[in-house]
Amino acid sequence: MNEKLVDIDDSKLEISVASSRLGKKVIEIEHLAKAFGEKTVIDDFNYIVLRNDRVGIIGPNGSGKSTLVNMIAGKLQFDAGVIAVGETVRIGLFSQESYHMNESLRVIEYIKEGAELLTTAEGEKITASQMLERFLFEPSAQWTPISKLSGGEKRRLHLLRVLMEAPNVLLLDEPTNDLDIETLTILEDYIESFPGAVIAVSHDRYFLDKVADRIFSFEGEGRIVQYTGNYSDYKEFCDVEKQKSGQSGDKKRNGENKETVERSKDRPLKFTFKEQREYEQIDATIADLEMKIQQIDSKISAAAADYVLLQQLMIEKDELEQQFEQQMERWIYLNDLAEKIEMLR
Repeated sequence: MNEKLVDIDDSKLEISVASSRLGKKVIEIEHLAKAFGEKTVIDDFNYIVLRNDRVGIIGPNGSGKSTLVNMIAGKLQFDAGVIAVGETVRIGLFSQESYHMNESLRVIEYIKEGAELLTTAEGEKITASQMLERFLFEPSAQWTPISKLSGGEKRRLHLLRVLMEAPNVLLLDEPTNDLDIETLTILEDYIESFPGAVIAVSHDRYFLDKVADRIFSFEGEGRIVQYTGNYSDYKEFCDVEKQKSGQSGDKKRNGENKETVERSKDRPLKFTFKEQREYEQIDATIADLEMKIQQIDSKISAAAADYVLLQQLMIEKDELEQQFEQQMERWIYLNDLAEKIEMLR
């Protein structure tokens, strides 16, 4: 029987696959709970995974992110609750712990254990050797024993193995660790056209902005809070909430300050020398920070393919945003104080 094979050339290879069709039921999670000793990492978590979900999972190290993924994958037992997986679901798990390679195998033998051919969404066939080329394993390297590969090459090879098995639900645990930029671009392209659900644990904010449209945030004591949107949307929501909280706190503190002034009538309400200088300069300081944040945003857009630079820029942007928040809180306090001083004149 003749099958149509894709020719590999310098053009971009589409690796969207004809995954097994998902039924109406994908994965339903009800009242899920998990603890390690006295530490509760997941408490009464509920969620229904939809067939086109793109979920990013964030939180501190050790908070339970990988635990949730491993429980969904059936690799770890939960303490209470239900995880009901649909009959048509085929889960692909890519994580640091999920692969145990037989290092005596050669590269192409390991991939062929998963599948000899991959079928694209268009019905075309791609051989294991062709896919290895797309994942930066040249024909001369495909007969290399796995034991001779670097850690990054083994991780890249394992990613290809997971994708070759054509899952329709993809679980990714820190997928950007140890992957080069070209492989990350391939993974992002794959996820963009993937016809099933994707759940990804990641500290890589740029990656989450590219692939997620819902965020699960592990916020301590087993609490998982769900947010709509990608990582930037989540961050913007948190910043707004923090600013509201800061304004409320400033008003409370200012009220306390007013009572103190009223109790000490011999002490006039006025700026200290330092506050006066700060009040005169704060508008310019805030404007300067806004400009720097805009410049960083432009650099981030220009550095779309450079993950190392992107991480540095994201850290720098976080620091600037924290400074901006602090200055905004000071601006509110100083302007409130200025109004009160003016009223007493």
